[in-house]
Amino acid sequence: MPNTFHTPFGPLLMQSQLSDTTFTILVKQSKLVRYNLNNDFRSNLAGNLEEEYGLDFSSSEKSVVHNELINIAQEYMKEAKRQKRIKKFGRPKVNDIQIVEPIWVNYMKAGEWNPSHFHAGVISCIIYLKVPNEIQIENKVSESSKMSNQPSAGKIQWTYGENIHFSGTFFNQIPREGDIWLFPADLKHFVYPFKSDVERISISCNFK
Repeated sequence: MPNTFHTPFGPLLMQSQLSDTTFTILVKQSKLVRYNLNNDFRSNLAGNLEEEYGLDFSSSEKSVVHNELINIAQEYMKEAKRQKRIKKFGRPKVNDIQIVEPIWVNYMKAGEWNPSHFHAGVISCIIYLKVPNEIQIENKVSESSKMSNQPSAGKIQWTYGENIHFSGTFFNQIPREGDIWLFPADLKHFVYPFKSDVERISISCNFK
């Protein structure tokens, strides 16, 4: 999947996909740290989730994962520069981008949510390892039955700007397995809960 850029409001968002190799490493390490209290990362995060863990990598795995994520972040920065979205003075340089450790995994279950928040660093990304189809069905049922004019089960939503006529202030997406989204680290976003008895797994990471 080629990089796709979205500009629903001021900030730039980018949608892409990881290689199978990096995706497999992240799935493997997410399983290995699960239930390990030494990797419990919740006290550092805004999420109302029972399970969030910092990931550990071997040196070879870390090289693969970090190199690919940094390359993707550099593509984001190149597009931001092309669109003149990087400030002229004090702007970060494309080749200086680094990952803020640790990368962490989120296990989201029915009724859990992430409140409105922002991240550290200059760029953030979210990677979706597992997205059960039941979450999409929830939204389709809600829409078809006219239970809501804004079905939002399990969606991520970014918000920006003032609520005025003829101007969008939010952008939401139903996550898709394998997707990676990049956005400014200080762009506010949140994740709605879902009702289905399933589990969604995502990876988060910041760049400085």
